[in-house]
Order: sequence, then C-alpha cells, then structure tokens
Amino acid sequence: MTDTDAQAAITAADIRPVLGRAGGLVGIVVLLAVALLSIWDQRPPAPAPVDAPPTQFSAERALRLIDEIAVRPHPVATAEHARVRDRLVAELVTLGLAPTVHRSTGIPPASIDKLTGLVPVSRVDNIVAVINGTNPTGKLVLAAHYDSVPSGPGANDDGAGVAAVLEVVRALKQAGPPRNDVVVLLTDGEEIGLLGAEAYVRDHPLGAGRAVVLNHEARGSSGPTVMFRTSPGAAALTGLYADVVPHPAADSTNAAAFRVLPNLTDFTAFEDGGFAGLDSAYVRGSAYYHSRADMPANVGRGSLQQMGENSLAVARVLAGADLVRYSPARDEARGPDTVYFRIPPRTLIHVDARWAWVLLVVAVVLALGVIGLSRIRGMTTWWTVVVAAGAVALLLVATVIAGLAYWWVLTRIRPEFAVLPTATPWNPFWLQLGAVAVAGVVTAFWYPVVRHFGVWTLWCGALVVLTLVGVAAVAVWPQMAPVLVPAPFAALGGLGAVALGTPMRRAAALTVGLVPTAVLLAAVGWGTFDLGLSLGMVVALPLIMLSVVLALPLLALPFRTQTLPATGLKRPWLPSIRFGAPTAVAVIAATVLGIAVNAPGAGHMTPTRLSYVLNADTGRAQWVVPVGGDAPRSVDSWAAGYVGTEEVPIPVPDPAGSSARVGPARAVDLAAPTLRVVGDSTSGTVRTVRVAVASPRGAEGMILAVDDADGRVKRMVAAGREVVPKPGHGIVGVHLFAMPGPVEVELAFTAGAPLRVRLADVDRLPDALAELPGFSPPPDRYYLGHSRRTVVIDRRL
Repeated sequence: MTDTDAQAAITAADIRPVLGRAGGLVGIVVLLAVALLSIWDQRPPAPAPVDAPPTQFSAERALRLIDEIAVRPHPVATAEHARVRDRLVAELVTLGLAPTVHRSTGIPPASIDKLTGLVPVSRVDNIVAVINGTNPTGKLVLAAHYDSVPSGPGANDDGAGVAAVLEVVRALKQAGPPRNDVVVLLTDGEEIGLLGAEAYVRDHPLGAGRAVVLNHEARGSSGPTVMFRTSPGAAALTGLYADVVPHPAADSTNAAAFRVLPNLTDFTAFEDGGFAGLDSAYVRGSAYYHSRADMPANVGRGSLQQMGENSLAVARVLAGADLVRYSPARDEARGPDTVYFRIPPRTLIHVDARWAWVLLVVAVVLALGVIGLSRIRGMTTWWTVVVAAGAVALLLVATVIAGLAYWWVLTRIRPEFAVLPTATPWNPFWLQLGAVAVAGVVTAFWYPVVRHFGVWTLWCGALVVLTLVGVAAVAVWPQMAPVLVPAPFAALGGLGAVALGTPMRRAAALTVGLVPTAVLLAAVGWGTFDLGLSLGMVVALPLIMLSVVLALPLLALPFRTQTLPATGLKRPWLPSIRFGAPTAVAVIAATVLGIAVNAPGAGHMTPTRLSYVLNADTGRAQWVVPVGGDAPRSVDSWAAGYVGTEEVPIPVPDPAGSSARVGPARAVDLAAPTLRVVGDSTSGTVRTVRVAVASPRGAEGMILAVDDADGRVKRMVAAGREVVPKPGHGIVGVHLFAMPGPVEVELAFTAGAPLRVRLADVDRLPDALAELPGFSPPPDRYYLGHSRRTVVIDRRL
C-alpha cells in the first residue's frame, strides 16, 4: 500500500463516524418531519362560501341554520325545543320535502346494559322526511339529533350535525331523484339516553328493513371530523368511505375500542335495529362541549365542512348503489370487519381484518429475526434484550405516572381544568407540549440508568414492547391491528441497519423502517390528546416516548457505542443534564404559556352546579350541590356560597350522585307532584302496584325513585315501556321526560315490607332558578352545567 493509499484509508475511517452521526441526525429530522406532516395532514379543509356551487357542500350555508336553531338551550320538554322542532320542519318543507313528526315513547337501547338507577323514559318527537327513490334497494338514512343539553344551546352538539344533514340533502336534490329512498332523520332525546333513535327503529315504519345510516355528531368544537365507528362487518362501507371521501380520517382501533367502551351516540340504537352505517364526529375543543359556550361563534367551520363534504360524497354513491352490498339484512351473513388507518397525504389504508393474523406472525418473526441477527453479530444477547424490554416498559409506566403528576399540578394551579368536559382546557396546545416535555425529562433521567445495556439492546427491547403490545391488541380484537403495523417495518429497518456495512446506510435503513412509527405511534399519540388532556397522559405519552426510544440509535451511530455521542463513560449523568435541563426549561415555559392562555373568564367558562329542592311534605326548601358519584367532589366558590361544608345524603333522587352539600333556601309556592295508586295485586311472592303520577305545574320531567338496595324490584313499566331495574346509589326508578301526566308506572316487587317511593318533578333549565328568591346568577366565568328546580314527595307502598 502506498502512502497515498494509507492516507486515503485513514481519512475514510475518520469520516465514516461523522457521516454516520450526520445520517442519524438527518434521520431524526426526517422522522420528526413525517410525524408533523401526519398531524398537519389531518387539518380540516377551508369552509366553502355561501355562494359555492349548489351541488357542493357549503359550511357557510349550513351555519345560517345553526344561527337560527342554536340560540338557547333546547332540551326535550321545553318551549325552545318545540320552536327548534318547528323551525326544522319548516326548513325541510323549504327543501321540497314533506316532513312528519314521529311521536313515540323512547327508552335507552337494550345494548346499554350497564345503565343503573334511574332509567330515562320520554315522549320524543323525531322529524322524518323522505326523498323517494326511483327503484329502491333499501334506505339511506342521514341522521343527527336536534335536542340539546339544558346547559348549552348545542351549536356543535348537534346543531352542526343537523345543519350538515340538511345541507347534504339540499346538494343531493340537485341531481334529481335518487335510486334509493333517502331518509332524513332528525332524532329527539339523544342527550337523555338515545331515546328518539330507539323509538324510531322500534316502531316507525321506516325503521325496519335494509338501511345504511350516516350518523353525524360532535363532542367538541373543532378538529378533524373522524369516522370513528362502523357497524360490524362493514368492509364494503369502509372501502367506499376510503375511496370517495375527500378528507378521510379514521382508525379501526377506535372502532374496536367503541365496542367495549361507552358509546352513547344514536348509532348504538341504529346498530341494535340492524342498520349498517358509519358514525362520524369531531372532538377537539371539548371544553366547549355541553356548555353555555357551545354557540354558533364557536363552531369549527373547517370541521363542519369536512363533515359535510365527506357525508355528501358517501351519500351520493349510496343513493344510487345496490344497498344489498352495503347493508345485509338480519338473516343474511355480514361481511368481514376491516382494519383501516390513515396515512398522509389524506389516504385511508383498509384491508380485511383477517390479515391482522398474518401481520401478527410476520411481526413476531421479524422481531425475532432482528434480535437473532444482532446476537450473531455480537451486538446483544437474548437475555439482555428481555431485561431491556422490561426497562422500556418501566419507562412507559414512568411517563404515565409523571404525566398524571403533571396533570395534578395543573389542576392545583387551575382547579377549573378538573371539572371541564373530558378534563381538557380551552386552549390545550401548550399544556400538551408541556406534558410531552415532562415525559422527555423522565426519559433523559432514565437513560443513564439503563445505558449499560447499549443503545442497540435498548432499541431491541423497545421493539419487543411494541410487538407485544400489538400482538395483545390483535389477539383481543383484530381491528386493533394499526397498533401493530409499525412493528414489522421497524424490524425490517433494524435488519437493514444490522446487515449494512456503513453508518450512513444503517441510519438510512433504520429511518425508513421507522416512518410508520412516526405516523402511527407519534402522530396518532399526539392526536389522542383531542380525546382529553388527562387521557393523553395515559395514552399519548407512552406512544410518543416509545417512538423516541425506537429512534434513539439514530443519535448513537455506530450502534455498538454504549452512550450517546460526546457523553463519556465516566460521567453517566451528563446526558441527563444535557438533555434533561433544556427539556425541564421547556416544561416550565410551556406550562406558563398554557396557564396564561387558559385563564377563566367570559370566553373560558367553567361548569358549576346548583339545585333547589322543595320538600312538599315538610315545606322545607334547600339549596343542593351534588358531590361524588358522577359529580366532582370539589365545589367552586360561587356554589359554595349557597351550601354548607358537610356532605349529607342527597335530599332528592338525582342521577348525579347519592351525596350532596346543602344549605337553607326560602320555600316558594310550587304545586307538588301527585301519586295515586290505581292497582294493587299479589301473586305468590310478587306484589304488583300500578301508580299514576303527574306534575300539576307542568314540569319538564318527573323522577319516580324506589329505595331498593336489596334488589326487591323485579320489573318496571312506565308509559307502556318495560325497563330493567338495576339498583344504582341504592335506588331504582324512572326519569320521565315530556310527560306531565298522568303517567302510569307499574312496579313488580317481592312482597314484604312497604317500599319507600319518592316522586319529584324537575325543571332542568338554568332559567328555572332565576325566578327563585335568594338566587343570583353565577359570574361570567361559570355556567350552570347541572341545575334543578325540584319539588319532592315521599310515600310508602
């Protein structure tokens, strides 16, 4: 070898580590860019203007209707509810349809089997209109609910859904009569238990037969409109959605989760009725959900545009398609479930869920392969990988604990956060960033403890954790396969990194292999913050930090090195200081900014709760604040001014809980509800009593509650509908809405000692408290999220 050749060899040897590290940093930048692109790609489209072509969906046109119907709260049994109903009927007439009001009595769908305590029963007024098809093969149902909660005007929930449906109908009609019947269904009573949808599928003529439903919802005020649930076996529908919608946003992991989690939208009732369909909603900005601030000004224009454009695209196809393919009848075999997930740019990947088992095998084989090859190359051992996997799992648990601790600190600084819907502040971005930075600090201090394993062994451990989590998800429900998808690609990248000779090539292979991780772990993890900031501490942080650990080797090329660059083996805590200190500063900065932009005020309202209870038997009145159960333990300063500090049994049956803080109130002249026994018989050990209940003052609803901690009540029938009694807070009963009476209720129970029965009539609108002496409205920073004006009587049967 000549001197020149030797010098060239030395130069190449010197430059390879530099190139490798440069390649690693480029890889980190590429993966970060991919994750950010994936998040950015989910943004809703710009709203179309009022003068958009008539065949297109226009959010600005739809907003004009929202302005008219979301003026005040309009829960069932209120005058505003009747006004909104009549306004929507008139709008459908303007669209050239012949709407009818389907009046029925609804109860919760049978599949909601965990409902305990008071069961809602209500008269409902569904609005139904039909565009008759020329040669129908079934029905396409465009559904949204038009009732609101008492605490807010419902501009997003579900004024946006209603307006989207009517704007879709207007655009559909431009093309002339469709092949299939198109049913416009604006349901009633969704907010009190999906009662209108249950009544529709139970007793409306159009509720039977082959149907595909597109349900429209909102649990926030902005963000992407996500198709978060399909009916079982809806592979054809999912494929149609993926192929035709302009702005797809969906992940089958959500659909699988909603099979086992509470899923209270009308879609539940439609599924019970045998409908196939898609359920869509936007969920970001949930601090405005069910609040006084759920007003037209806070409707996300882009979210509404995405909801409408996607629905219109699917509806156009289904209106002219053979619906046999998309909606099998009850006695027909359903198609397979589908695995689907979104990747940029605006693409929905969808495959038969049975392929999830192939993915599982491939992921396991590739993970074992890369670990085995690494062992052969002397880079790790099986045992150290197992221990490293445990260390990575402990890191993920530690990030959850640290995230929850961070949330605890936030709620000490801003107690309002804890009582907001989904525990999410009004402007959560900076606090989300702060939570990720907290997890980053934990990771920075975790690394020196586990550095002796070596970076590549830790990577293998992270791959094992990812693979095991994905395998468990698929084993529980194959539709959760998107959780596993990054694992085989990461393993392939790892195989390339181990097999290739130069650091630059290793970095390139690993970077390419981790692209699905950036899309389906890091970006999806960030997106879960939309479901709730506190929930994000449990879900988002582990996903994001697992992504970080998988990218760790890109900062430590070549992989045989034990530490990150320039740390030195004699100073093991130096990396913690170098990485942890700036991250800790980021935590403080993000927290300060997050607290500053989330100051309570007129634009950032917090729910409070207060009820007035008059015992007609004693003539005593009290202010009541429910605590515990479904209600928070804490009581804000405004409500605390009405009640004492001691918790006592709640003086009136209330779904919010069994305990309350109470204070004296002035009794007013309110007519008491009436209870009259109209039948009493005993057969064997079962006694059956029929009572007629009424509210002479015409309250919005009545509660008939029976003390039944020992489960004596076996059967209840209210207004002709049988409900299943399941004790909750020691009571069973019914909450009757929109039925001032007399209403007959039948109780069948084990004969023996008399039953204690309480009857209360209830007004839920906050305005009902305004007429009472001693009441002053809360400051602008609060809204009444739970309010009652109640008169109660106590009887024995």
